[in-house]
Amino acid sequence: MGNQAVLDKEPSLVYEFDGALYLNITSRCPTACRFCVKFSWDYSYRGNNLKLPEDPSVDDIVRALPDNLSRFREIVFCGYGESTYRLSEMKALAPILRYKGAKRLRLNTVGLGNLIHGRNVAPELGEFLDAVSISLNTVDPIQYVEIMRPRPEFREKALDSVKEFIVACVKSVPETVVSAVALTGVDISGVPAVAKEAGALFRLRPFLDSPE
Repeated sequence: MGNQAVLDKEPSLVYEFDGALYLNITSRCPTACRFCVKFSWDYSYRGNNLKLPEDPSVDDIVRALPDNLSRFREIVFCGYGESTYRLSEMKALAPILRYKGAKRLRLNTVGLGNLIHGRNVAPELGEFLDAVSISLNTVDPIQYVEIMRPRPEFREKALDSVKEFIVACVKSVPETVVSAVALTGVDISGVPAVAKEAGALFRLRPFLDSPE
């Protein structure tokens, strides 16, 4: 299905992939990562239109959920935006997801939640998450800004804030994974060390090259 055909569909608030259910709760993001496929696929993903005209309400998301969530290995807060913008909504959704059978709740994030909210949000995430996956990609300050392209107000503090967020999540969330995308010309050699020092796991992610 072509991108335009996908974008002509109603936006998907939930979508399935590889045995997991993903919740698309915002299109807002504090970064404009060069490798993000929303720029090359124009917010389409595996037949789903993930471009939200506005943030959906908790009720909107609940109405989009399947009745029984126990068939999914996990429920993931992840669309083409940064879910920590919707921290209050995630808190409200968590008990509903558990009631409907969710076995595991995970957040995919660029790790700038503390800058977004102006406080350490990791303890709050630990109240309802089983796991958090944090995208770091490089520890080189120049490369970080070049590939992650954080918003101007976050640019100077972004890399250090992500590192601090990783440490805070290890203390608060049962499982913390630090990930890096395999990108040509990007030095990811320091990322596993940051994860190890913090007590987090490390995962190398392949660059996605197809929306199908």
